[in-house]
Amino acid sequence: MIIKLENNYFTTEISTKGAELQNLVRKSDGKDIIWQGDKSVWGNHAPILFPFVARCWGDYFIIDGKKCEYTRNHGFARDLEWKCTLQSGDCAIFELTESEDTLYRFPYSFCLKTEYKLTEKGIDWKITVKNTDDKPFKFGLGTHAAFSLNGNKAEDFVVEFEKKEALTAVCCTPECFLVRDKNGKAPVTKLFGEDKAGIVPVTSAGFGNGQLFTNITSDWVGLRNRVDGSIIKIQTKGFPYCMLWQNTKGAPQFVCLEPWHGVTDSENSDHIWENKVGMNEVAPWEEFVCEQNIWVE
Repeated sequence: MIIKLENNYFTTEISTKGAELQNLVRKSDGKDIIWQGDKSVWGNHAPILFPFVARCWGDYFIIDGKKCEYTRNHGFARDLEWKCTLQSGDCAIFELTESEDTLYRFPYSFCLKTEYKLTEKGIDWKITVKNTDDKPFKFGLGTHAAFSLNGNKAEDFVVEFEKKEALTAVCCTPECFLVRDKNGKAPVTKLFGEDKAGIVPVTSAGFGNGQLFTNITSDWVGLRNRVDGSIIKIQTKGFPYCMLWQNTKGAPQFVCLEPWHGVTDSENSDHIWENKVGMNEVAPWEEFVCEQNIWVE
């Protein structure tokens, strides 16, 4: 089911499958900043990533001694039907709770809540993980918003970090698993070495399976159009990681700006969930909250 929201500045549609943002259209010019989701290129728009982000080495984890299979990247939340618990003009709330299917892969009770609210600048986007189990659990959480190039050349854009900080790259294999150091530890980091601090050019060559950054102090990262100066921002405040990704089929048509609480699996992982790098932990009946607000300027 599609939930429609509107205010004086924007309209948006959100699917109850994955509680996924489908579009974000600015009324002043009819421009949709979100990728259209052409399945021949990449069939998503802005999926929510839970209970882990990115890739799983060998397609399984061992959680509390149990083998839990994952054949898809980014967990299960993006593929499941959520319940819309509130819809009121310019805002909506969605919830996902445990089921027989999720317990097979993530043996905990939880409530994952997503709140969207249109503003004059774009959309406020908050995600809450509540532990409704009687024991603590670890998890990863992130978003995967794809911002459309709207037919423009890739080279017309740069990715810009608010504080123009020298960027720290996380070393990954070509398949986007964490590289381990000689002692078997991950992640390994290095200076990215951009020509202008905090500015990453977008090119037709793309980012392969992604470019991952950490040690971010900027409150936002944005996709700036160098021709007209406009920028689309997503909040990174409080997020330890940010992934950049473009479609890998054909000419670049979008850029994904992905704030993450969590990180891809490491190469030759031992599969044990508790050992996975970058995880968060939430105690019984406690909550973890983060925001990925989007602004259009």
